[in-house]
Amino acid sequence: MKNAILILLLTAVMVASAAAVYAGPPLSGTWKSTNNDFDEGTATSQANGVNSYLTVAAVLYGRSYSGGFTNDWEIACTQSVSVTPLTGALGSTGNGNYIFLITYAGGYLNLGGPGNPWNGGDAVYSGVIDTYTEVRTIQWVNNAVVGAVSDHSVTAHIQGYPESCVTWGIGNGVLRGGDYPFFNYGVLQSLKPANYPDFHTSNCVLAPVPYGHWDDIRDLTISITGCAVATEPTTWGAVKAKYRD
Repeated sequence: MKNAILILLLTAVMVASAAAVYAGPPLSGTWKSTNNDFDEGTATSQANGVNSYLTVAAVLYGRSYSGGFTNDWEIACTQSVSVTPLTGALGSTGNGNYIFLITYAGGYLNLGGPGNPWNGGDAVYSGVIDTYTEVRTIQWVNNAVVGAVSDHSVTAHIQGYPESCVTWGIGNGVLRGGDYPFFNYGVLQSLKPANYPDFHTSNCVLAPVPYGHWDDIRDLTISITGCAVATEPTTWGAVKAKYRD
């Protein structure tokens, strides 16, 4: 009788916490957006004030897009903590290319399950970002920014699975526009189109005063490894077996 009561209690707990049960880990492998394995996307960077295109506390938010936002991937609310010039101060000569290393901290990564090549059964795979860097090259002509390209690199641990369950990715960013007085609006956009995400703050809510820049995110490569075993029970039978007479 005691075990029967315990089984009933566990049933209630399992129903109440069904969202915490994992159906299956993501598959190991490497996939590329250029092979149409998953969607490319767009991103915004919420600035921390006017003229803060290259300062700390900018919040990056990106999401996959294909005729509309999709659930293939999401980079949510990682924040710049350092900006290191690799070729000198921006605009120091009025013309030229300038390269900066931007380091981010915090935030998370989501990978959608169904319809994606890494799908192992979960609706979404959520990961905590471990490292995120961006190498940004900015083209400056007649004291104005006319373009920028970036190399992005991110690693994250997928939650709910072993510590070895890691995903990492690389991709390219292309500046499309922004809200800065030193942007050349003859070649860059001054108003953010709807196919770029809304600006977000560091706690991942919509920014009360949207201000910053927006980019295309292309040529992505995503790799996953070490996710074979879930840390939560995946079947009710496995739980019952622990309490049999």
